[in-house]
Amino acid sequence: MPLKKSITYDEPDHYASGIAILSGKPSERAATDANYRNNIPISALNVLISKAFPENIISELTEYKWTFYDGKTYPDGRLYCGRLATIFASVILAIYVFCWARQLYGIHAGFLALSLYILDPNIIAHSRLVTQDIFSACSVFIATYYFWNFLKFGGQKNVVLSIITFAIAQITRYGSIYLLPIYLVLVIGFHGSNIVKLIQTRNFKIIISSIKKFCYYTTLFLLTTILIINISFSFDKTFTKLGNYKFESQFFTSLQSSYSLLRQLPIPVPYAYMQGLDFGKYKHEIGFGSGASYLMGRLGIENGRLKGFKEYYIIAFLYKVPIATQLLLLMAVISSIRYQNRLKFWQNEAFLIIPSLLFLIVFSFSIAQLGIRYVLMIFPFLFVFSSRVTVGWIAFKNRYRIFIISLVAYLLISNLSYFPHYISYFNELLVDRKMGYTILADSNLDWGQNWIYLDQYLKKNPDAIYMRYLREEETLELLKGRPEVDLRDLRHFGNRIRDRLVGVDPAKFKGGLVAIQANQLVGVINDPKIFQWLRENKKPVDHIGYSFLIFKIQPHELHNLSTDNND
Repeated sequence: MPLKKSITYDEPDHYASGIAILSGKPSERAATDANYRNNIPISALNVLISKAFPENIISELTEYKWTFYDGKTYPDGRLYCGRLATIFASVILAIYVFCWARQLYGIHAGFLALSLYILDPNIIAHSRLVTQDIFSACSVFIATYYFWNFLKFGGQKNVVLSIITFAIAQITRYGSIYLLPIYLVLVIGFHGSNIVKLIQTRNFKIIISSIKKFCYYTTLFLLTTILIINISFSFDKTFTKLGNYKFESQFFTSLQSSYSLLRQLPIPVPYAYMQGLDFGKYKHEIGFGSGASYLMGRLGIENGRLKGFKEYYIIAFLYKVPIATQLLLLMAVISSIRYQNRLKFWQNEAFLIIPSLLFLIVFSFSIAQLGIRYVLMIFPFLFVFSSRVTVGWIAFKNRYRIFIISLVAYLLISNLSYFPHYISYFNELLVDRKMGYTILADSNLDWGQNWIYLDQYLKKNPDAIYMRYLREEETLELLKGRPEVDLRDLRHFGNRIRDRLVGVDPAKFKGGLVAIQANQLVGVINDPKIFQWLRENKKPVDHIGYSFLIFKIQPHELHNLSTDNND
């Protein structure tokens, strides 16, 4: 299977999350380990889809078996099939991107926005994984779309759809809670001028009526959301008192300890949901469960503590988003400034810009910065906004139309040039594609997706070896077919690779081509000093899916990588 990618690091956890949700007692999984508190109900769809496939198909796809928190073993073929649920969500999102762009700017805009979506390497990369990123992007975008319809056109249908889609967004990712301040800003902006006029004219009757209507709809939003959250978590330990929770984040612990009255307050949502909110907040505060952020050769570590980079997502956007898309977005910004009177901002484009800005700002101040996927939910909004460059398409001069079509063609070429390694995509600002690790790492480049390609490379190049640093034992190890040496366990990456993992013997090391995982090379998942000499003195001569770098190392250079020389 040439297009098959290895199971990425986070997919087993999300699949296990789906299993926990379907068990009806997700709080039990959360109780086994603090890392397992990120139970997302939407992950159950991945599990349900995978269960529909017969065993003969699953066995053909299976290379490794995973043991989850429930003690049961699941073949990775199940995870591969579960990816179909994410693909379906991505297709649905593509349809809504087209519809909203067409509704705002016309049919040509619809097709341009759709093109930007389906050709975006980041969207493609995460549309085929058992994770929450695409589900979150889909639900947040659709919820905002129906909220716009509700405010702009009214009607019972739009009210119901807006309420339901907002509630569904809350069970796709805990970060969707930020839709609350986004909606508040949008409501104030949308009705701002009318509110000012009512206050100036002292029309208190209408003001009071508007306040009542606002409270009515707010109550409907909250009650429906609470109900759907409870249903999705099977009402597991709903109404647990706040004082009976064991929180980790500073926010929730301070809330819990501030007032004794609050400790006796029964929370009307499932226990696992509150634990998930706490987990997300804790992760943003100290980066719990995450490795160090990495940006432009720097690790997000200061005085032994994790820290983030405020410019992280700006730089990630500059390098990870296709240049053609960035140019169209820039043109759209210029167009909106020049012709701001043609399209009322707070009635239309604010619903694209405000969510994008708020999510970007929130995650820019987070410590857990592991990849552009964390802000993937802003992409559909930006694609629709970019499509405004087609407004007045019929009246455009031919050279302008040719330029836009050329940008789409450029986007296609850039996309295909990375096929099928889309997780590792960088645009042409990175001239030497082997050097992506000097800019970004982790799920921007190396998320465990290419172990199958590594195995194929080692088979085709019998003189090449794979080297890794074993953090637990503080030793270097190689992949090489030497059965006379004691084998070691390489977790998660398949039997074929695991069975060829052996310790480094300096006396027998002959040098040559050595493959090193990008995250190990830069020190995201191990001591950055281990491969420091290699980073500073050599450049890779080749790559495997851009996430494994091939270096040519001489026998006498091995001591530079020794753990004894990195104190």
